[in-house]
Amino acid sequence: MSNITYRAGEYADSKQLPFRIEVERHTLFSLLPDIKGKRIIDVGCGEGIYSRQLIDLGATHVIGVDGAADFIDLARSKNEGCKGRIEYHHSLIQDFRGQEDRDLAVGSYVLSYPRNLDEAVTYCKSIAACLKRGGQFIGFNNNPFEVFDGVRHEEYGCQKEMHGDIEGGRVIYRVTGMSNPIINFFLKPETYEQAFREAGFSRFNWVKVLLNPNNPQGTDYWKNFFADEPPFISMIAEK
Repeated sequence: MSNITYRAGEYADSKQLPFRIEVERHTLFSLLPDIKGKRIIDVGCGEGIYSRQLIDLGATHVIGVDGAADFIDLARSKNEGCKGRIEYHHSLIQDFRGQEDRDLAVGSYVLSYPRNLDEAVTYCKSIAACLKRGGQFIGFNNNPFEVFDGVRHEEYGCQKEMHGDIEGGRVIYRVTGMSNPIINFFLKPETYEQAFREAGFSRFNWVKVLLNPNNPQGTDYWKNFFADEPPFISMIAEK
C-alpha cells in the first residue's frame, strides 16, 4: 500500500461526490444479494459509511476493517445507533485473521493496492479466510481494462493518471477536496483472475459499473465517464 496518507475527514467528505453516490454506491448496492440476517465484512471500510448502510439494509452484524487508524477512529465516532452490530478493526486486510464466519465481503478499492500477483493472492486469501463456503466477495475497483497514457476524468472529480499497462505501474487519482492523491497500482485482468483462483475462489466475474438511472446530473453529464471503458469496475467472486 502507498505510504501517502489520506485525511479521514476529507475522504469521508468525498463520499458525497457524484461519482461516489451515483456510480460507486449505486453499483455496490445494486449487486448485493438479499443481506437480511447476514453477517458481512467491509474490507477497507474507511469511516464506515457502507458498514452503517449495510446494517440499515438488514445485515445483523458487520465487521469493518481498515489499515488507517484515523479512519477507524472516525468510524467508531459515527457508530451511535449501531453499537453491538458493527465492530471496527484497525488492520491491513492482509494481516486480518478471518474466522470463515461471514456470508458476504464487500470491498471498495481494496484490491487496487496490490502491486503484483503475489500481493494480490495474499489479499484474496485474507478475504477468503473471512468467508463461509459459498460466501461472496463484491468489490469496486480501479478498472484494469481501461489502459491509457495520460490523464482522464478530471471533470468528474476523480482525475485519473496512468501510463500504460505495466504490472505494478502507478495509477494516481486526484479526488476533489482531498489534499493528497490516492495511489493505486495497475494489474492486468488475468492477474486478478489468477489471484482469486489461487486464493480458493470457485467463481469470478467482472461486472461493468452501473449508473443510477435517477441521478440528478442527467445522462449527458456522464457521457464521457462511460465512453469506452469507465475508470472503475466491479467484481464478484464466490468461495
